Amino acid sequence: PPEVIVVWGNEPLASNADGYIGHWLGQCVQMGSRIISIDPRLTWWGARAAYHLQLRPGTDAALACAWLNVVISEGLYDHEFVDCWTSGIDELWEGVRDMTPAWAAPICGLSEEDIVGSARMFANAKTGSIAWGVAIEMMSNGPQVAQCILDLNAITGRLDAPGGVVIGPKATLTGKWRYENQQY
Repeated sequence: PPEVIVVWGNEPLASNADGYIGHWLGQCVQMGSRIISIDPRLTWWGARAAYHLQLRPGTDAALACAWLNVVISEGLYDHEFVDCWTSGIDELWEGVRDMTPAWAAPICGLSEEDIVGSARMFANAKTGSIAWGVAIEMMSNGPQVAQCILDLNAITGRLDAPGGVVIGPKATLTGKWRYENQQY
């Protein structure tokens, strides 16, 4: 199980657009996973999280950029994974260099300490994942927030890794018989 699970704009116990109700989250917590909840509402998971970042609605991009700033500036990213499997880390750093936790805190309505602490907790975990909800996808800047979340997963080496973001087969294979998918 992931060491840290970020539940971002999502209430998996009540609903989930992917069809997986939040039972998996409870099982992960029973096996030792810690939760970071990012949601304007205090959800059931938020009340039990190591961090509940009750940000101002619509300020998710500022928080995500501040997390990227912390992870990159403190060198908390997976250097080997970034060197071997990604490109553009220097350009990403240039984009978030001025988006510090001190900059994001008043925008998001959060404390600088909680932004830094939660970013470090996520980045320092051996395994982790960010599960975002439809709330992210429905914002006017949703694609940008999603890109930041994917960047966080990538630079921490969590893409296609156990306890991270596992990349499944192509969606076009959904519903086909097992023997038709053996190449994957």
